[in-house]
Amino acid sequence: MRYAGFIAGLIACVVTPALAQTEPVAGSIPSTTTSAPSTSTLAPTAPAEFLVGPIEIIQDVNGTPVRVVANDYFQVVGKADGLHLISRLELDLSDLQQKFPSIIGALPLPSDNCGSYKPDNLIVTLPTRELRAEGDHATMAIAGKVDVWSCFENPIPKITIRWKKRFGIPYPVLERAPGDPFKNKSASQPFEATLPIYFRKMNDTSLGIVTGVPNVKLKGQYVFITNGILNLARIDINEEARKALSKAIAPNDLIKSIPDEFVAMNPTIHDATFYAKDGLLSARVNASAIIPPAKITEWITLMMTKPTPTPVPTPAP
Repeated sequence: MRYAGFIAGLIACVVTPALAQTEPVAGSIPSTTTSAPSTSTLAPTAPAEFLVGPIEIIQDVNGTPVRVVANDYFQVVGKADGLHLISRLELDLSDLQQKFPSIIGALPLPSDNCGSYKPDNLIVTLPTRELRAEGDHATMAIAGKVDVWSCFENPIPKITIRWKKRFGIPYPVLERAPGDPFKNKSASQPFEATLPIYFRKMNDTSLGIVTGVPNVKLKGQYVFITNGILNLARIDINEEARKALSKAIAPNDLIKSIPDEFVAMNPTIHDATFYAKDGLLSARVNASAIIPPAKITEWITLMMTKPTPTPVPTPAP
């Protein structure tokens, strides 16, 4: 029970004043007291938040170690069906944002201008690779170019002379090898592309990462030639980026940062979103669970033997 003392203190310090309020909580059964309420009892008391964290999660993504820092803020709220433990999991993704160029740079993009004998061998270069926070989502932004090379077999073999010796006497030997292929760069197409990336709630207990509709801007005179080819290359890059981000953030691994006692309550995930904090990429996951009545006494007892955590102010969204 890693955080039993924490949760006990949370319940004792927050639930007790909450239950003493005569002002009904939204969605709860109104009080039927006959005495005139004082001004102090009518004033709503905001439940304090308590912090579990920071907890670091390290993932290896394409050979790059990525550090995600998780802080879990808890509060207890009284509702009509009982006491709810509310979780607000805040994720610092600035390390992922900083290392994103290296992650995308490790993708196996086509780089052989004569990978096969055909007129459209591609070479893709991505000098610009960024991960941004924009509204409720993250955005992958890339810019580069696609070079199109034609490569054809040379029908004239390459003949070289090698000298060997026999009985100490040198003599020439002709060796045949395929001739150097005929290669020519037929087009060079600059492009810019952005790809929105979102959390998706898969069910009440799991999250996934999905991509939105990519926006590709093609430049130069060969747009009509390479538009279809870029379409295929773009999808590959997007899928590789999505898989890389899924591994870095690992939504279903975030349970490592959540107290065991909260997990045991079978919490429900309500929503998850990306956002910018001081210009850096962050994410938030909101969840809640009903506190089992049988556990309240146990947690209050544990609280009496352990220090109470200090309330942590709610950070600005």
